Amino acid sequence: MADPNSAKEKAKTKPTPEYHLADSDDEDDDTRETRKSVKTIEKRDKHRFFINAKEKRQYDKDNSDGKIDPKQ
Repeated sequence: MADPNSAKEKAKTKPTPEYHLADSDDEDDDTRETRKSVKTIEKRDKHRFFINAKEKRQYDKDNSDGKIDPKQ
C-alpha cells in the first residue's frame, strides 16, 4: 500500500476550494423579506416551521431540556 504522506501521493490530490460562511451581508432583499414573512406567519399561527430534520431534532431536544420558553 502506498504511503499517503509521500510527495507522489500528495500530488495526486486536488486542492480543496475555499468556502466562506454566508452572513446577512450575502443575502439579497428577497431572502430577507421571505425570512421576515415566515417569522410573521409563525407568530400569527403559533406554529413552528423547520427547514430540515436536524433543526427539528435540535428544537425538540432543547424543548425537553427546558431551554426554550414555554410561551413559544
